[in-house]
This record gives sequence, C-alpha cells and structure tokens, in this order.
Amino acid sequence: MKYKSLHKKSEDMIRGKRAEKEYAKLYMGDSNNVVFPTESEDYKEHWDVSINGVKIDVKAIKKDDENIHFVEFKNVLGKKGWLYGDADGFAFETKDYWIEVKKKDLQNMVHDKCIDKVKGWDFYELSTRPGAKDLFTKVKTIDLCGIGKIKNKK
Repeated sequence: MKYKSLHKKSEDMIRGKRAEKEYAKLYMGDSNNVVFPTESEDYKEHWDVSINGVKIDVKAIKKDDENIHFVEFKNVLGKKGWLYGDADGFAFETKDYWIEVKKKDLQNMVHDKCIDKVKGWDFYELSTRPGAKDLFTKVKTIDLCGIGKIKNKK
C-alpha cells in the first residue's frame, strides 16, 4: 500500500516525534508521572504519552497550517483509526499553544459535523487517499478550541 513516499513518511515521523517530546516536556517535573508507550503500544493503542495515567495522542501541525487538523476514522489498513484508539484525549499542536481535547468530545463533534456528509476534501467531508483504506476528515482548529482546553507552549 503506497500512498506516500518513504521520504515523506520519514519526515512525518520525525515531525510527530518532535511534537510528542515537546508536549510531554510541559508536564515533566511538578510531580507529574510522564510515561512514553512502547513501540507496540504506540502503534496498536494509538497513544503517545501518559500523564498521571491519562493517555494522550499528540497531533503535530500538518502541512505547516495550524488552522487545520485531520481526524482519522480508519487507518491506512482500514482498521480503527486513532479517534477510536486507547487514548483518553488528544493534544493538537498550533504554533503558540496546544489544544487538549477529550476523546469523547472530539468523537461527538466530528460525528455531528460529518453526519450526512459526502466524500470530498472540504472541512467535515469524508476523505481517503489513493492506495490506502483510510477514512478521515479535515477539522478547523477553531472548532477544536471550542471543545478543548488551551495550554501555552511556554
């Protein structure tokens, strides 16, 4: 299944790992218990850092545009996407802050906004990539702010 080049995939992985470490640093110290998953837990359970037992899936800025984020219903193999993984919540990156969103709140928002939507590339339309079995939608960062909590990067 080839929907992106190895170079692009490598760049995405590096960007994602950087974001995970940057987000976790906000909670290190101050008597917080910060734990990173094993490779298997990361891949199968869809979480990137546990803070005091709360599993968070960290989402880096995509395509240098902090105004959009993507939400995955199904992964490239057609299995459950990260929206239905074991994470308790998500941390969406912007240039100056993180938006922390509870899983159930994000699920409710995208289900409400995607209902009766057709396939396409606009916000809250259902999309897939050629050569992949994924299903995702594009969401507005401002909408995430409405259901989440802002945490400054500094």
